[in-house]
Amino acid sequence: MPAHAPRAAAHRTAHHHPTATAPPPRPHSRRIHQPSRQHSADEGQLLAPTTLPRPRRAASRMSRPTADRGGATAPAPRRRIGLELEFPVVARDTGRGMDRGTAARLWPAFVARNPGWSLAREQVTGVTLGVTRPNGAFVDQVDTDTGICTVELSLAPAETIGRAVAGAHAILRDLHRLLDPLGLTVLGAGIQPHTWFDAARKTRKDWYLLLARRWHYHHWFVPIASHQVAVDVAPNEAARAVNVLSGFAGVFTALTAGSPIARGRIQPWKETRNWVWHERSGKVSAEEARYTSNGIPPTPYADVGAYLEHFWASRLYFLTDGKTSGCEVLGGRSFRDFLMSPEPVPARRVDGERIMIAPDRQMLDRIHQYGWPAAKLHYGFDARTDLDDVRTALTRGRLGPYFEEHAVRCYVENRTSGVAPPGEEGVAAALTLGLVERLDDAEALLHKVAWDDWRALWVRASAHGLAAEDADALARIRELLELAADGLRARGAGEETFLAPLFTRLDRRETPADRMLAAFRAGGVPRLLDAFGHTPDATAP
Repeated sequence: MPAHAPRAAAHRTAHHHPTATAPPPRPHSRRIHQPSRQHSADEGQLLAPTTLPRPRRAASRMSRPTADRGGATAPAPRRRIGLELEFPVVARDTGRGMDRGTAARLWPAFVARNPGWSLAREQVTGVTLGVTRPNGAFVDQVDTDTGICTVELSLAPAETIGRAVAGAHAILRDLHRLLDPLGLTVLGAGIQPHTWFDAARKTRKDWYLLLARRWHYHHWFVPIASHQVAVDVAPNEAARAVNVLSGFAGVFTALTAGSPIARGRIQPWKETRNWVWHERSGKVSAEEARYTSNGIPPTPYADVGAYLEHFWASRLYFLTDGKTSGCEVLGGRSFRDFLMSPEPVPARRVDGERIMIAPDRQMLDRIHQYGWPAAKLHYGFDARTDLDDVRTALTRGRLGPYFEEHAVRCYVENRTSGVAPPGEEGVAAALTLGLVERLDDAEALLHKVAWDDWRALWVRASAHGLAAEDADALARIRELLELAADGLRARGAGEETFLAPLFTRLDRRETPADRMLAAFRAGGVPRLLDAFGHTPDATAP
């Protein structure tokens, strides 16, 4: 789960050799914690891996040029694309998810076969959950998601969709060569066909130790997977991009639904992944659901200030460094409450130690990680950012203008797409990027339909895919695809070809879920794995 990435975000340290374990918890100690006062990179300067305490997921450091000190904006280069692709890993003989022992053997074998990669070890739990490698100024990360039975590829931002997909295909071929002899396949579907909410298969990530203190039913996400896309945006277009991608979440679902088989049988929803999110939102408190629904907000954001104030009002956040070391703020304080506090406040570290902690400038660059909506903004602040100035902007209702002046490394993460069938891994990126490239026209199309109707489409499409849509709705979806194709053509990289599977699905009113249902009815889970399991041919260059 992107992080869940994200996506969105590698949150562990790469090791060639073991390191010392974390100190034991000291629950009764109290001390004031003052984080480092280092500033973030200034406009246009990406943080190189050597300047960070650990590698992060590549997409977490995408950026879009912002205004310089005099207010002028430099010519924007081509927007980059970051992929976070999750896939269930399934045993062919049982149809069940990869177990912990197999996952533990997979990563050393991957490094042995691919010398450019190194093991990524969690600092607190001490377990190895994946591999990482440098990729220019970024890193690539391959690891397990919420479930140990789900692999996630979090790849460095690429200049074109073609390059991004080619990088993903190379890694998928390497995984196939290791998993196939073990009787396992990487499945192009959004949920495990048998394995369900199995807490024993939950990945032992450091930051999950914190997450468990605030999130409920986290083990429900063990079997699910999705394809998330990150696209560069400028600070002054950030809220508009979030609104467009949020509003069209139902369209993405209608075109990419691909998880109709779970627990060994046909489920009521064609995108059962969304059923999991939907059902969980009904079981947790309204406040928790507000920030963890993976759905569409009740209304679009008036501006980027409204977006920031919404998420900074959340109590479901942590103060972390790349989602590894860190703490939770105690006393029911929102991030805004904590930020405005004139004195240190009580907190509890990941190891259980009680501390006092004060707001720090660096925290502004990390708070964007916490929140799980349909479309999510990631950002940092420039070296001119001052904590007191941010407080003043908050008090005066000027957070939006302040953000537009000082934000760097902005990108929007689209979290709504189902897992693509083998060979079609570029479709979500193509539709996302194409719409952002034509943001004015996309907004105009969004406004043709009431926001509540777009919200209703998300639920309807999750259950039925394209099958329940009338001629008018299908015409709007086609208009959206053509708009995205136009945006991609203008980039001059041939990326519009990645939309072809979506046009075919629309013409046939057939989602990947419909094809999965046909395979399952013809031969059960074995036929599903044959039809949607990854093979070298499916990702051949």
